Amino acid sequence: MKEMDFNTGYYADFNTENFISDPFFQEWVIHPDEEKNKFWIEFIETFPLKKDDLIKAKDLLQNIAFKEDVPSDDVIEASFKRHFEAINELESVPIIPVNKTNLFSRKTWWIAAVFTGALAVIAALLFYEEGNKRTTYQTAFGEMKRITLPDSSIVMLNANSIISFNENWKNDVAREVWLDGEAYFNVRHLNNDSRQIRQGERFLVHTKDLQVEVLGTSFNIRQRRGRTEVVLETGSILVTFNDKKHQAFKLKPGNIFTYYPQENKLLKDSIAAEDYTAWKQKKLILQNPTIREITDYLEDNFGKKIVLEDTALYNRRIAGPILFDNLDDALFILSTVLNTNVVKQDSTIILRPR
Repeated sequence: MKEMDFNTGYYADFNTENFISDPFFQEWVIHPDEEKNKFWIEFIETFPLKKDDLIKAKDLLQNIAFKEDVPSDDVIEASFKRHFEAINELESVPIIPVNKTNLFSRKTWWIAAVFTGALAVIAALLFYEEGNKRTTYQTAFGEMKRITLPDSSIVMLNANSIISFNENWKNDVAREVWLDGEAYFNVRHLNNDSRQIRQGERFLVHTKDLQVEVLGTSFNIRQRRGRTEVVLETGSILVTFNDKKHQAFKLKPGNIFTYYPQENKLLKDSIAAEDYTAWKQKKLILQNPTIREITDYLEDNFGKKIVLEDTALYNRRIAGPILFDNLDDALFILSTVLNTNVVKQDSTIILRPR
């Protein structure tokens, strides 16, 4: 650590990243005292233009603190094996072609009747195709999209995700959306009488394993790594299962539900929904997350494989929000708190001990 006898001018050219990496600055943030406080007050008075960088660096460091957790040998071995897990492949939305058959008979005396019938069939097909034309939105790694549905409901689509729906929503048909990935829904409320729900007032979100039905509410669905998570922020939703192995149930605000279809396992718990959906503000806020949970999330949203050479670090826990405006910023924060160097090799990123 630096001694207190150096001049404040040493930091005159520092930016936020420089402050975060500086041992003396870290020491002041973690263990402040009167002498250190005096030094940094003098620095701000001398270099007022650096105040914003200093405050931002201080806030970041104050929001990052390790939770001590000593992993077992089995946990470390399992963590090492997970290095070689591949990122789940996106499942494309199927497109069903419309097969057209020959509508005309060879017999000339049938021409008039068949021609009339053909016109009716063609008109019906065109009407069906026009009324059921599918709109699809897809986000790349590191990209988010705000989507307005035909009923004015709002969807925030997270990175590496796909959503699709019919363009024309009718009053007598349920509103339906198909999701692969993660999205936050703020659904427009159409029903005023919960005792009598019309078909067109229903709102359904379909995933690979689940169907979520709502009337008017805000919620988050995440389908990643062989599991589906649903978090309810406001309102009420009904969750049903495509394989019919479990009974449908309702979620209340603040509930999180996780379904592992391959293991046929259901988990329900309470959570701060605003933390879970903080990705909309480009923040990652988890309940005392492990480094493994953070790297999994970054892999899913930015499309890079992240490997820690010191596998014991996967089990360390961090409290506080992680900002992820972009992957480089997130990696910088991780490398700072883990004391590692970032090594990029094609689509793999290695965090190597310094």
